[in-house]
Amino acid sequence: SAFDKVFDEYREGNLQGVQRLDESKAFDPDVIVQMTTLDKLAALIDDPKEAGKKNPESVKQLVAMALANTGDAKWLPQLTKLVEDKSNEVAREAAVGLGRIANEASITPLLAALDRADRDSRTNFLHALQDGVGADGLVLALRSVGHGIAKKDEANRAMIEKGQTKQIFDLLKELEDPRGGDSLARYLSTEPKPHWKTEAALRLSEIGDTRGAATLGWRLKQSPMKLYKKEDDPEYMRDDMERVVSARMLADLAMIYPEKSAELRAAGEDGALFWATSLPQPHANGLRFLSAVGSKDALPKIRHWADPTKPLPKEGDQKMDDDWATAQSALRYLGLSKDPSAWGILEKQLKRKPEKLDVTMDSLLGGGLAVLGMTLRGLGVGATDGFAELGDPKAFALLTKYIENPQNNEQSRGNACFALSWVSSDEQMIEIAKKVLEPAKDPTALGIRACYLETLVRHPVPQANAALVDLLKPDQPVEIRVQVARAIGMGGLTPDVSAKLLGMLKDPAVVNAAALALLIGGNADQAARAVAAYEEISPELRETLKEDYARTFGYWSDRNYEKGDIARWVTNAEECARVRVKGGLQDWVKMTLSRALIEGAETDNGPHSWTRVRLRTRLNADAKSGDSTKALAAIRTMKFLKEKGSLMALRHATGDVGDAARVAFFEVMNPKQVSDRVPETPTKKK
Repeated sequence: SAFDKVFDEYREGNLQGVQRLDESKAFDPDVIVQMTTLDKLAALIDDPKEAGKKNPESVKQLVAMALANTGDAKWLPQLTKLVEDKSNEVAREAAVGLGRIANEASITPLLAALDRADRDSRTNFLHALQDGVGADGLVLALRSVGHGIAKKDEANRAMIEKGQTKQIFDLLKELEDPRGGDSLARYLSTEPKPHWKTEAALRLSEIGDTRGAATLGWRLKQSPMKLYKKEDDPEYMRDDMERVVSARMLADLAMIYPEKSAELRAAGEDGALFWATSLPQPHANGLRFLSAVGSKDALPKIRHWADPTKPLPKEGDQKMDDDWATAQSALRYLGLSKDPSAWGILEKQLKRKPEKLDVTMDSLLGGGLAVLGMTLRGLGVGATDGFAELGDPKAFALLTKYIENPQNNEQSRGNACFALSWVSSDEQMIEIAKKVLEPAKDPTALGIRACYLETLVRHPVPQANAALVDLLKPDQPVEIRVQVARAIGMGGLTPDVSAKLLGMLKDPAVVNAAALALLIGGNADQAARAVAAYEEISPELRETLKEDYARTFGYWSDRNYEKGDIARWVTNAEECARVRVKGGLQDWVKMTLSRALIEGAETDNGPHSWTRVRLRTRLNADAKSGDSTKALAAIRTMKFLKEKGSLMALRHATGDVGDAARVAFFEVMNPKQVSDRVPETPTKKK
């Protein structure tokens, strides 16, 4: 009953600019579509009364959007007419509808529109297909590549076709639409050129689809110098990144689908072995895949790489041998393989240092020990990573002894503290908490305390939090207070600990540590109160808090997802964005965490770390699990990570999941404009 009045407001342009209080876009034109019938909207295309209205293009754009969303061939005549409209905005909405119908009758006018389009208009059409249809529309657009090239540009046809194809594959990567598997698999079956064949297989793997695995295995066997011609594809010959990423995707698929190990091993084992043995050093991604699928042919080689037979470098040596450089990575993946021989080799390398040799960083700066010391550091890091992957509780005593030896390299001891979190039982973690609480009276003891705090951050002990709060005192070094805050936060906060931390927000000497713990481990209200406290605190302290918060997320793992840490961080960050300090909304929490989860998860970042591909696959599974709480939490995280393709796929689900996905997709497509400053990207764990 309100349609006519609301539609008049829309037609006059009075709704399109409506914003929320945080200045993000509030108006969704789909609301108007839901207020009337499609027949009534379709009739407006040819209504002569519309010609005299203020914004006739906006009306046609609305009609095109409404008809496009149906994907119904009934509206093919109207959409065909609208795709030829002189307004680019109208034409691009109609193109979405033609892409959704996706029969031969709709493809012809869609491809014709792409052929007619100039470069900018073509880009607009492709973005419309990306945002409106998804991966299927973009794969369909590959049929338009090379069409409509002007005679004057014929000499550059190959370059233009390459650029048009790259543009579509870049949009597919940006979207990561889980519905695109069938379309990409069909395209792959047409045997496109090697680079696009590889790209299609990568796009499949990035959405957790194993149908590209055999192609990636094939690609691992191909040297870029032999696969590509210098006169045609010089840019693909400059590095070996296609094989690096192919191996990374195969490893991710192996981690996601352990039940498909045999299938993935058949697809990629030969290629990965060829690649690993054809270079001076095997790449870590290849070893990760071979270990994850349990390659029996690779295991003897990994054992050999992890345990070089050459003697250690001598004092005064100036160059590290490739065998020792390879050992660090091989040791980690030997642990991942769970091979029975792994324990003995890992223990041997951890104890490789001569008893009285000092390989601390200060010692390495002295004469002649640099190569020997860095070799031993690498063995320590590799062996401790291997123990972390192996997860054997027997390593507890071995690692604590290594950590507490002050002559071992500080970096490898720090890595041992990280590994300790993956081999320790909850009871053993209580022992670590007690060590942290012991008085530290000298620099060596303080260093060990800081190291064990890393263990508590990765494997928190909630029952120790009440005692840990007592370390948040001005007499403790700042770096200790920061690590204590992280350990407390990662453990989750009980009401009594939360109350203590909230009370500390009034003290400038400890406010940053308290606020950090609340941001990481508190509930949404407590996190918001922590940020709001800086209304009365100096801006310099808030900038330091930003840095401490950013450095918290250099690494995150499967444990963080399973325990609900990621969901809590996302909820807290969203809530903090509603808080004003000194008149400005506090978007920095959201921006910092979003960047950390998006950029930090692009590649594997140490034992048990999760990549974006693994997280995406798990979020989609949880969203479809039937568990409403789990599904809605997954959708909130998808929105936070700007997972457009996954949200597009879920918009059509019934009930709360579909409703939440539609709202989340609208907000991702209409982001709030912010200008808050965030710290530089922190250095990753490895």
